[in-house]
Amino acid sequence: MKKIFAFLFVLVFSLTTACSSGTGAVSSSPSSAGAEESPSDSSPASGSADSSASSAAASSRAVSSPAFSNTSSPASGSKAPSSEEKPKIVKVTIPEGFTLPQVAARLEANGVCGSKDFISTAQAYDFSYYSLVEKIGSSPNRCYRLEGYLYPDTYEFYVGMKPQDAVGKFLRNAEQQIGDKYSYSGMTTDQLVTLASIIEREADDPDNMRKVSSVFHNRLKTGMILQADSTRDYCNLYLVPQFGDKYNKYYNTYPNRSPGLPAGPISNPGADALYAAAHPADTDYLYFATGTDHNYYYGATQQDRDTLMANAGVTPLYAD
Repeated sequence: MKKIFAFLFVLVFSLTTACSSGTGAVSSSPSSAGAEESPSDSSPASGSADSSASSAAASSRAVSSPAFSNTSSPASGSKAPSSEEKPKIVKVTIPEGFTLPQVAARLEANGVCGSKDFISTAQAYDFSYYSLVEKIGSSPNRCYRLEGYLYPDTYEFYVGMKPQDAVGKFLRNAEQQIGDKYSYSGMTTDQLVTLASIIEREADDPDNMRKVSSVFHNRLKTGMILQADSTRDYCNLYLVPQFGDKYNKYYNTYPNRSPGLPAGPISNPGADALYAAAHPADTDYLYFATGTDHNYYYGATQQDRDTLMANAGVTPLYAD
């Protein structure tokens, strides 16, 4: 019996030792399957021509280096970028009514990108994947294609940014802020933006914007030319110096042109002007002027308007 018990004891002891050794082998050796599941492992191999070789190399690095754990940086083993290496970010405010050349100049002044590069990119780069740009279409009479769609706001840009990325920031904001929010019977979105761009340069508060809008809507309905000073100023300041008289007849809404809107916007309007363009005040006004007292005077006839100004003891700030 003693021999039998001794034999059983040795047998049980041997089996226990074998099981313990097997468990230890499993826990002490890293699993290659576990390494492949790490999201960081695919980063070093991305863009490689031989994906299987890259995966094997990544798996090998994951096994041998604890830096490739799930909680590590994808750029394992490299130093974190210093403050000098990080791109500098600048805040740039674009006021309501700024023109495209003014926007370009402000970006250049803040080191975002060159003014000429910004303008040429806005003109030639294919931004048609933005619905607003697609709706603009193309016209040989239009000067700055994206004028009106560089939505006024405060933006954050990288210094030395690609001009197409800078333009994209404006257009993404315009998609959100304009989109299909504004409509007026018989007018396209681009026509509304064009009218709003004039209103933005003609009036400086929401109430007068809606009254000025009513003047222009009434003139458009009756076939009168708009005679908006802001369109003449836009030509004189931004178009004629650069292009001569090429676009003058398409943008200047004074005599020697047919009735209707300019070929495109003359500024980048904000929310108040856009709302006014779509929701004009209900008036019969066909004339308005800013007096030397900086108040606005309106009339269904020019005589009505002038009488109001004479009674107030003021004259037009700008000549008709």
